[in-house]
Amino acid sequence: MTTSDLPVPAVRRPAAPPRDTAALERALRERVDGEVRFDAGSRAAYSTDASNFRQTPIGVVLPQTPEAAAEALAVAREHDAPVLSRGGGTSLAGQCTNTAVVIDWSKYCDRVESVDETARTCVVQPGIVLDQLNRQLAPTGLRFGPEPAS
Repeated sequence: MTTSDLPVPAVRRPAAPPRDTAALERALRERVDGEVRFDAGSRAAYSTDASNFRQTPIGVVLPQTPEAAAEALAVAREHDAPVLSRGGGTSLAGQCTNTAVVIDWSKYCDRVESVDETARTCVVQPGIVLDQLNRQLAPTGLRFGPEPAS
């Protein structure tokens, strides 16, 4: 095997905020239905999870709907800003923190969209908490597992 047979290595861009963070924030505020937070306090609150890792985000978006989150992704892409999807912030290995636009689903996008008892399936929004889901499924006799330590 020669070096020419090896795959081209992946190149990672440095984890740096976009050049014009103010323009990114303006565009998110104009186009996203939800809360857009770029203040120091919100960024500090989202710089940690249940781990010992600390990464201050560029900003935080709490979309009102999944469609609003899709628009936040489009804005971030236009501004060459990385995005991090965040659930409950319970990660023990730092997955919920990064120098990125954090999309926090937990405040508004926490609904059960549909339940099909026959197929034993359901469609949920990404911010739903497992205990809430199982409470809503209880009348059907369905239950989603496994149960994490929390």
